[in-house]
Amino acid sequence: MAELRVAFLLLEAGYTRNAAGKVFQAFKSLLAALAAERREELKSLKGLDKIIAYVPTRVIREVASLLGLEKEALVALALHQYQYNGPDPEGVMCIYPDRDTAVRDICWLGGRLAELLGSFMEEVRLFCGGAVATGSFAERR
Repeated sequence: MAELRVAFLLLEAGYTRNAAGKVFQAFKSLLAALAAERREELKSLKGLDKIIAYVPTRVIREVASLLGLEKEALVALALHQYQYNGPDPEGVMCIYPDRDTAVRDICWLGGRLAELLGSFMEEVRLFCGGAVATGSFAERR
């Protein structure tokens, strides 16, 4: 998955907001692939073909929940918000008060995606080191 690899490269270069956007796109891509593969579990959704093709942001949480990826969806959506608003110490526009907090969730979600894909674990260790194990938004929920 190219988006995940690019997310780690951007993270290494210090472009945290861009990395957040790429890991969000990687999650959307994985969600679309899983939705197509497990379409029977999602048959209750109206317009399933369009949902699988586009994965609109408004349905990410619902689709992910049906596929058992609700925590991942919440983190992905929070990182999407961070991509546009940046860190916010007051917590008005974004839940991430600083870059380091966002990096932990980028690494956590990247690590989860790598686990689900069965690849990219070397990139996770290389670019995130121990950050994956130090906790994230998802683990605090």
